[in-house]
Amino acid sequence: MAKRTKTDLRVNDYKVRPEEPYKQVITPSSLYKANCDRCTWMSYWHNFSIPANLALQQQQSRIQEASFDGIDTQKISSLLPLGWMTLHKGKITSQAIQVNGKPSRWKLYGELDFLASNEDGTYSIIDGKVSMKKDENELRANYWTQLEAYVYMLENPETGEPKKIATIGLLQWRINGASRVDDVPTGFSIEQTYVPVERKPKEFQAFMEKMINTIEGEFPEANPDCYDCKFLHEIGFY
Repeated sequence: MAKRTKTDLRVNDYKVRPEEPYKQVITPSSLYKANCDRCTWMSYWHNFSIPANLALQQQQSRIQEASFDGIDTQKISSLLPLGWMTLHKGKITSQAIQVNGKPSRWKLYGELDFLASNEDGTYSIIDGKVSMKKDENELRANYWTQLEAYVYMLENPETGEPKKIATIGLLQWRINGASRVDDVPTGFSIEQTYVPVERKPKEFQAFMEKMINTIEGEFPEANPDCYDCKFLHEIGFY
């Protein structure tokens, strides 16, 4: 399918649903912004989104993540089961997501940060986040769906053996100042916090069913609290 140019387009150009969605799978990282039905619909049918500049944040995450490969989980947090960290490599595709008890066309597809191998044979999912947020509950509210998506992918893989997930959580790296060598600033200093996240599989299933029904439905209303929608309204797109 040929890509559309976005020059001088307005919302009416996106109201018509093509024969097939632009995106064929749901990525766990996209669930963070799935609170707006219109943005979700336009993203999956037309690949429409407002770009974000996360170059520095992504580079910081990669450097931090690489340094934890193979270390004892207890060096991260005593809240984790006994085991060791592994920097996960390779993308995973899940089985089809069920909607109203039947397989939908949609599967989850993505790559997680860390998969800790626990001594009892289970696994723990740990997702690294460079974030300035101080409220752990806000972090949980923002990212629990992403973590549950990783669980679904690993416990219901399209191919290969499923893995039993024991715990999920976030490893937050928060910039809190400048690091110094011989009293000379040399870079950022980091405050690291492990944030355990409660499992909510039933709520996740309901979340995914609602999201898929939104994608498969007609052009939805904008969310009045969506910052992207507010911006598009201000520039005359809506």
